[in-house]
Amino acid sequence: MSTRDGQIDMKDIAIIDAFPTYDYEKVVLEVGCGNGCIDFKLASMGFLVYATDIEKHDTWEGRKNLVFYRSDVFNLTSFPVKNASVVICSEVLEHLKNYKIALSNLLHLTTVRLIITVPYKYSFSDPSHCNHWSDKATTEFRDIKEFVELCKPYGIAISKIITKPKDAGKQYAYLIVVDKRQKLE
Repeated sequence: MSTRDGQIDMKDIAIIDAFPTYDYEKVVLEVGCGNGCIDFKLASMGFLVYATDIEKHDTWEGRKNLVFYRSDVFNLTSFPVKNASVVICSEVLEHLKNYKIALSNLLHLTTVRLIITVPYKYSFSDPSHCNHWSDKATTEFRDIKEFVELCKPYGIAISKIITKPKDAGKQYAYLIVVDKRQKLE
């Protein structure tokens, strides 16, 4: 499955699998929605989806349960909803020099769960990536565990995922799940 033909990919499935399974309001905010494949899937599953990005894709018109907005992750007032149960931010933070401020804002926007993906090391090599994470800090990479400190006091889980079958053994992403209902002491 690829996002080019409108189907969700393995990364999208991992994100959906990270959704809470207990009672919560089915309101999702995706920051950096791209072409919207995961948003279309979530809307078809009955979620009210607020999708935000810099530009709107042509495929957005006439979708039920799906609203698109332009927003700026550094400006909380630009978001259409300030208390989504689930906030998704997939493949965005690696492009932002001030990703820590963006992360703090994302935490303010969610009431239950924040789900983030970032590339592992130089996976999906892109010249616009200004941040790179690894299992430990080096001169080239930030330590992925920094997200534990940045998301305190909330519970967090970090795993490495394959994004597409063809990437197996070559390219990975980190799936970071922050649960605001789990407060650490």
